[in-house]
Amino acid sequence: MKAMKDLQFLHGIRDALPVCLGIIPVGISFGILALQAGLSAIQAESMSVLVMAGSSQLMAVGMVGQGAALISIVMAVFFLNLRHFVMSSSSMERVKDASLVKKLLCAFALCDESFALFSLSGTNSSDYLLGANTALYLAWVGSTVLGCVAQYLLPEIVAKSFSIAFYAAFFAMLVPKVTGNRRLLLLVLLSAGVNTLLRLVLPASWSVLLSMILCAWIGTYFCEEEDMQNA
Repeated sequence: MKAMKDLQFLHGIRDALPVCLGIIPVGISFGILALQAGLSAIQAESMSVLVMAGSSQLMAVGMVGQGAALISIVMAVFFLNLRHFVMSSSSMERVKDASLVKKLLCAFALCDESFALFSLSGTNSSDYLLGANTALYLAWVGSTVLGCVAQYLLPEIVAKSFSIAFYAAFFAMLVPKVTGNRRLLLLVLLSAGVNTLLRLVLPASWSVLLSMILCAWIGTYFCEEEDMQNA
């Protein structure tokens, strides 16, 4: 039995390794951007160790760099991470026979990538999920450290060019969702338009937050159930 569990754990690590190659450049970018936003290396690394949420961390440091209020940063990250409630609930239902400690470990580092791997794996093994989570977690934390080091070693003009990662990360998540889906594409364009209008009268941090909430509410009526499942 233990050998089977170890094998599932190793399978999870193996399947996650190709994904890690895509995570590492984003993690390096996050480390650089965090230091540029005013965080210390310890704060940036602690954020990756304790939070482990790439898109939310990028959004947070971007808002910190803009001087956003703490409450707006917390609320924006909260709404952006609401999907984790769904992913965690689904995953924990599949590993319901695992111990509480193992469930907590699986839930802690659960992310979009490990959830996708687990969903497509055809197994309900908590050891598989834990293996995938471990590989992705170590890749993210390690690449954040590399980014913090790179900020001090790279020429200033090169380090500043990594700010494009903030936009590239969200663009990479967005394009596959809206391709061939007119409703979601229109909702994205509506969100961008509402945010642009709100920025005329509100700080950037609050305009992002309010446009996110408002357009998410509109999306519940505008998009069909199939559209939201694909998102």
